[in-house]
Amino acid sequence: MAKQQSFADKANKLGKKNELIVMCPDTNKETKVISVRIVDTIKTEKGTFKFLDRNMKVYESTYKPYKP
Repeated sequence: MAKQQSFADKANKLGKKNELIVMCPDTNKETKVISVRIVDTIKTEKGTFKFLDRNMKVYESTYKPYKP
């Protein structure tokens, strides 16, 4: 039988898996790449607003877009 994993073990495993450490081109130091949600407001012709959601990966040190 396989060992039962606790919730903490699963969370630690997923947390390490999603971490991406790269060199930031602006600071020339190692930094993490994190995912953020960008929300833009767009004014329509009627005068109402609509929202555009998108997910982006950015450098943690400078919050500039990550380009692989």
